[in-house]
Amino acid sequence: MSEFLSVRAVVFGSRNGLVERDKSGEIKITHREREKPVDIASVVSAIELSETYYFDDYGRFCMANDEAKIKIKQVLAKYHTLNLGDELGELMEPFLNNPRVIPGYSSPEAVRLWESFGWPEDKLPDFDACYKQWQTDNGMAGEFVPPLQRKSRDPFPQNHVWNLMSQILKLTVGEEAHQVIKKGICKDSISILETKGLRWAENEKPALRRHLKAIVANAQK
Repeated sequence: MSEFLSVRAVVFGSRNGLVERDKSGEIKITHREREKPVDIASVVSAIELSETYYFDDYGRFCMANDEAKIKIKQVLAKYHTLNLGDELGELMEPFLNNPRVIPGYSSPEAVRLWESFGWPEDKLPDFDACYKQWQTDNGMAGEFVPPLQRKSRDPFPQNHVWNLMSQILKLTVGEEAHQVIKKGICKDSISILETKGLRWAENEKPALRRHLKAIVANAQK
Protein backbone atom coordinates (compact mmCIF):
# COMPACT_ATOMS: atom_id res chain seq x y z
CA MET A 1 0.00 0.00 0.00
CA SER A 2 1.33 3.43 -0.94
CA GLU A 3 2.35 5.78 1.88
CA PHE A 4 -0.05 8.66 2.54
CA LEU A 5 1.66 12.06 2.32
CA SER A 6 -0.21 14.73 4.22
CA VAL A 7 -0.43 18.37 3.15
CA ARG A 8 1.91 19.16 6.01
CA ALA A 9 4.50 16.67 4.71
CA VAL A 10 4.32 18.26 1.25
CA VAL A 11 4.49 21.89 2.42
CA PHE A 12 7.42 21.30 4.80
CA GLY A 13 9.23 18.52 2.93
CA SER A 14 8.93 16.05 5.79
CA ARG A 15 8.55 12.32 5.29
CA ASN A 16 7.82 9.67 7.89
CA GLY A 17 10.35 6.92 8.37
CA LEU A 18 9.43 3.55 6.92
CA VAL A 19 8.57 1.01 9.63
CA GLU A 20 8.95 -2.59 8.52
CA ARG A 21 9.23 -5.97 10.23
CA ASP A 22 11.91 -8.35 8.91
CA LYS A 23 11.65 -12.13 8.63
CA SER A 24 12.90 -12.62 12.18
CA GLY A 25 10.16 -10.37 13.51
CA GLU A 26 12.45 -7.48 14.35
CA ILE A 27 11.12 -3.99 13.60
CA LYS A 28 13.31 -1.98 11.24
CA ILE A 29 12.93 1.79 10.82
CA THR A 30 14.37 3.36 7.68
CA HIS A 31 14.79 7.12 7.94
CA ARG A 32 14.00 9.12 4.82
CA GLU A 33 15.63 12.29 3.54
CA ARG A 34 13.58 15.47 3.60
CA GLU A 35 12.05 16.41 0.27
CA LYS A 36 12.07 19.93 -1.14
CA PRO A 37 9.08 21.82 0.32
CA VAL A 38 6.30 22.75 -2.11
CA ASP A 39 5.08 26.36 -2.01
CA ILE A 40 1.54 27.12 -0.89
CA ALA A 41 0.43 28.47 -4.30
CA SER A 42 1.28 25.19 -6.01
CA VAL A 43 -0.24 23.05 -3.26
CA VAL A 44 -3.53 24.97 -3.34
CA SER A 45 -3.60 24.80 -7.15
CA ALA A 46 -3.16 21.02 -6.93
CA ILE A 47 -5.96 20.76 -4.36
CA GLU A 48 -8.27 22.70 -6.67
CA LEU A 49 -7.38 20.96 -9.93
CA SER A 50 -6.44 17.39 -9.02
CA GLU A 51 -7.86 14.49 -7.09
CA THR A 52 -7.17 15.14 -3.42
CA TYR A 53 -7.79 12.71 -0.57
CA TYR A 54 -8.52 12.90 3.14
CA PHE A 55 -9.56 10.96 6.20
CA ASP A 56 -13.03 12.04 7.30
CA ASP A 57 -14.25 12.51 10.88
CA TYR A 58 -14.80 8.76 11.15
CA GLY A 59 -11.34 7.79 9.87
CA ARG A 60 -12.59 6.78 6.44
CA PHE A 61 -10.26 7.38 3.49
CA CYS A 62 -12.15 9.52 0.97
CA MET A 63 -11.72 11.57 -2.17
CA ALA A 64 -12.24 15.22 -1.23
CA ASN A 65 -15.17 17.06 -2.79
CA ASP A 66 -15.28 20.84 -3.17
CA GLU A 67 -16.81 21.31 0.28
CA ALA A 68 -14.04 19.29 1.96
CA LYS A 69 -11.33 21.08 -0.04
CA ILE A 70 -12.52 24.45 1.26
CA LYS A 71 -11.58 23.41 4.82
CA ILE A 72 -7.92 22.68 4.06
CA LYS A 73 -7.66 25.72 1.77
CA GLN A 74 -8.83 27.95 4.62
CA VAL A 75 -6.14 26.54 6.91
CA LEU A 76 -3.46 27.08 4.25
CA ALA A 77 -4.71 30.65 3.69
CA LYS A 78 -4.39 31.36 7.41
CA TYR A 79 -0.89 29.89 7.50
CA HIS A 80 0.23 31.85 4.43
CA THR A 81 -1.19 35.14 5.76
CA LEU A 82 0.55 34.76 9.12
CA ASN A 83 3.92 34.09 7.49
CA LEU A 84 4.21 36.95 5.01
CA GLY A 85 7.54 38.68 5.43
CA ASP A 86 10.01 38.83 8.28
CA GLU A 87 8.57 42.02 9.73
CA LEU A 88 5.06 40.61 10.02
CA GLY A 89 6.52 37.35 11.29
CA GLU A 90 8.25 39.20 14.14
CA LEU A 91 5.07 41.15 14.90
CA MET A 92 3.10 37.91 15.20
CA GLU A 93 5.78 36.02 17.15
CA PRO A 94 3.99 36.14 20.54
CA PHE A 95 0.84 34.80 18.94
CA LEU A 96 2.60 32.08 16.96
CA ASN A 97 4.19 30.77 20.14
CA ASN A 98 0.72 30.41 21.67
CA PRO A 99 -1.40 28.54 19.12
CA ARG A 100 -4.53 28.94 21.23
CA VAL A 101 -4.54 32.68 20.47
CA ILE A 102 -5.16 32.16 16.76
CA PRO A 103 -7.85 29.52 16.08
CA GLY A 104 -7.31 27.76 12.76
CA TYR A 105 -3.52 28.11 12.79
CA SER A 106 -2.41 25.24 14.98
CA SER A 107 -5.56 24.54 16.95
CA PRO A 108 -6.52 20.86 17.31
CA GLU A 109 -8.91 21.21 14.37
CA ALA A 110 -6.22 22.78 12.15
CA VAL A 111 -3.71 20.09 13.15
CA ARG A 112 -6.20 17.42 12.10
CA LEU A 113 -6.75 19.08 8.71
CA TRP A 114 -3.01 19.53 8.01
CA GLU A 115 -2.48 15.82 8.70
CA SER A 116 -5.67 14.28 7.28
CA PHE A 117 -5.59 15.86 3.78
CA GLY A 118 -3.06 14.78 1.17
CA TRP A 119 -2.26 12.14 -1.41
CA PRO A 120 -1.03 8.53 -1.61
CA GLU A 121 2.61 8.70 -2.66
CA ASP A 122 1.86 7.02 -5.99
CA LYS A 123 -0.85 9.58 -6.75
CA LEU A 124 1.02 12.78 -5.95
CA PRO A 125 0.04 15.50 -8.45
CA ASP A 126 2.54 17.49 -10.47
CA PHE A 127 2.41 20.61 -8.32
CA ASP A 128 4.26 22.87 -10.77
CA ALA A 129 1.99 21.78 -13.63
CA CYS A 130 -1.10 22.43 -11.51
CA TYR A 131 0.05 25.97 -10.76
CA LYS A 132 0.79 26.62 -14.43
CA GLN A 133 -2.67 25.30 -15.32
CA TRP A 134 -4.21 27.64 -12.75
CA GLN A 135 -2.30 30.54 -14.33
CA THR A 136 -3.60 29.58 -17.78
CA ASP A 137 -7.19 29.19 -16.55
CA ASN A 138 -7.04 32.63 -14.91
CA GLY A 139 -5.39 34.54 -17.74
CA MET A 140 -2.01 34.74 -16.00
CA ALA A 141 0.02 32.45 -18.29
CA GLY A 142 3.52 33.86 -18.84
CA GLU A 143 3.08 36.48 -16.11
CA PHE A 144 5.67 36.48 -13.35
CA VAL A 145 5.89 38.63 -10.24
CA PRO A 146 8.26 37.66 -7.42
CA PRO A 147 6.19 36.00 -4.69
CA LEU A 148 5.59 37.75 -1.41
CA GLN A 149 8.36 36.85 1.00
CA ARG A 150 7.40 34.58 3.83
CA LYS A 151 8.92 32.39 6.49
CA SER A 152 8.45 28.66 6.09
CA ARG A 153 7.28 28.24 9.65
CA ASP A 154 6.01 24.82 10.59
CA PRO A 155 2.86 25.31 12.71
CA PHE A 156 3.86 22.27 14.73
CA PRO A 157 7.45 23.10 15.72
CA GLN A 158 9.08 20.52 17.91
CA ASN A 159 10.21 23.17 20.35
CA HIS A 160 6.59 23.45 21.56
CA VAL A 161 7.15 19.99 23.03
CA TRP A 162 10.50 21.00 24.50
CA ASN A 163 8.91 24.14 25.98
CA LEU A 164 6.22 22.06 27.63
CA MET A 165 8.78 19.62 29.07
CA SER A 166 10.93 22.52 30.28
CA GLN A 167 7.99 24.19 32.01
CA ILE A 168 7.01 20.95 33.75
CA LEU A 169 10.62 20.49 34.84
CA LYS A 170 10.73 24.06 36.21
CA LEU A 171 7.51 23.54 38.18
CA THR A 172 8.96 20.33 39.62
CA VAL A 173 12.48 21.41 40.62
CA GLY A 174 11.95 25.15 41.07
CA GLU A 175 13.25 28.24 39.29
CA GLU A 176 16.73 28.28 40.85
CA ALA A 177 17.57 24.64 40.11
CA HIS A 178 16.09 24.97 36.63
CA GLN A 179 18.28 27.98 35.82
CA VAL A 180 21.57 26.24 36.67
CA ILE A 181 20.72 23.28 34.43
CA LYS A 182 21.62 25.66 31.56
CA LYS A 183 25.16 25.74 32.97
CA GLY A 184 25.34 21.96 33.17
CA ILE A 185 24.73 21.86 36.94
CA CYS A 186 22.09 19.20 37.47
CA LYS A 187 22.86 17.89 40.96
CA ASP A 188 20.15 19.93 42.72
CA SER A 189 17.53 19.06 40.12
CA ILE A 190 18.27 15.35 40.39
CA SER A 191 18.10 15.52 44.19
CA ILE A 192 14.71 17.24 44.02
CA LEU A 193 13.41 14.73 41.49
CA GLU A 194 14.52 11.92 43.81
CA THR A 195 12.53 13.46 46.68
CA LYS A 196 9.49 13.16 44.39
CA GLY A 197 9.97 9.39 44.32
CA LEU A 198 12.03 9.10 41.12
CA ARG A 199 15.12 6.93 41.28
CA TRP A 200 18.17 6.38 39.05
CA ALA A 201 21.18 4.15 39.45
CA GLU A 202 24.52 5.95 39.53
CA ASN A 203 25.45 4.66 36.08
CA GLU A 204 22.19 6.13 34.72
CA LYS A 205 22.77 9.64 36.03
CA PRO A 206 25.18 10.82 33.29
CA ALA A 207 22.48 10.12 30.70
CA LEU A 208 19.89 11.81 32.93
CA ARG A 209 22.06 14.94 33.14
CA ARG A 210 22.33 15.00 29.33
CA HIS A 211 18.55 14.68 29.02
CA LEU A 212 17.89 17.50 31.49
CA LYS A 213 20.32 19.80 29.65
CA ALA A 214 18.72 18.86 26.31
CA ILE A 215 15.25 19.75 27.59
CA VAL A 216 16.31 23.21 28.75
CA ALA A 217 18.52 23.93 25.71
CA ASN A 218 15.98 22.87 23.10
CA ALA A 219 13.20 24.83 24.77
CA GLN A 220 15.22 28.01 24.16
CA LYS A 221 15.59 27.49 20.39
